[in-house]
Amino acid sequence: MGERVGFIGLGNMGGPMARNLVRAGFPLTVLDLDESRMAELEALGARRASSPRELGEHSDVICSVVMNDRETLEVLLGADGALAGAASGSLIVLHSTIGVATCREVATVAAPKGVAVIDAAVSGAAERSEAGTLSLMVGGDDADVARAMALFEVVGSEIFHMGALGMGQATKQCNNLMSLANIHVVEEALRLARELGIDEARMREVAAASTGDSWALRNIDQMRAIAGLHGEGADRMGTFGRKDLSLVCKLAAESAVPLPISDFLYEQTKHA
Repeated sequence: MGERVGFIGLGNMGGPMARNLVRAGFPLTVLDLDESRMAELEALGARRASSPRELGEHSDVICSVVMNDRETLEVLLGADGALAGAASGSLIVLHSTIGVATCREVATVAAPKGVAVIDAAVSGAAERSEAGTLSLMVGGDDADVARAMALFEVVGSEIFHMGALGMGQATKQCNNLMSLANIHVVEEALRLARELGIDEARMREVAAASTGDSWALRNIDQMRAIAGLHGEGADRMGTFGRKDLSLVCKLAAESAVPLPISDFLYEQTKHA
C-alpha cells in the first residue's frame, strides 16, 4: 500500500476499523488516550504516535474517529493537532458523527496548508465495524473521495458519496433520526405491553411478523446494552441518543426546517 494512514480514536468503532486497515497492509500510525488500545494495534504492526502532531507528520491520510465536535477540533486544529504536523497534499477524513459546520471549519483552516478534508460518517455499530461491513456516508470533492476509496473498501461494504463536504454528516444525522425515534418508540411500546400483562417476548414475536417490525425492534437488546439497560423489563431509554438528536435539531434549525417530533424527542431525552 502506498499511502501512510493515521488513525486517531480507537474505540468501539475506530478500533476495529484501524485493525482492518493494518491487516489489509496499510502503513498505519495510531493514537488514542487508552495505551492498551495502541499496544494492540502496535502488536499488529501499527506505529504509535505520542501526539496528534506526530501522527500528522507520519501520515498522508489522517482519519479521525473521536467522540464529538470539541474533540475533533482539538485533535486536528489544536496547537499540537494533526494539522500542525500535516504536509501539503495530505487528506483529512472525518469519520466521527459531528456537525456539518465543524466539517467546514476544519476544511477552512486546513485549506491554506494545502490539506484537503472530506467527511465519511459511519453506521453499523461495533459488530459491523469488526466485520469491515460498515455503511459510509461521504461528503467531499470527487477526487478526494476517490483517493480515500481504497480505505473505505476495507472498512465498509456500502459506500455512498452524498455530495459536497458535510453531506455525509447530514445524511448520517437524518439516518440517526429515523433510528433513534424508532428505538425510543419501540421501548415505550414494549413497556406498555408489559404493563398490560403481555409477555415481552411474545409481543416482540407478534410485532416482528406484523407492521410493527423494524431494525430497532430486531436489535432492541443491543440498543439496551449500549444504553446501559439489561433484559426484559428494562426502563425507558432515557438520554440515549441525545448527542445525535442535538446535532439533528441544530442542523434543522440552521436550515429553517421545522422538525416538531424531533424537537419533542430531544426535550424528552433532556428531562429523562
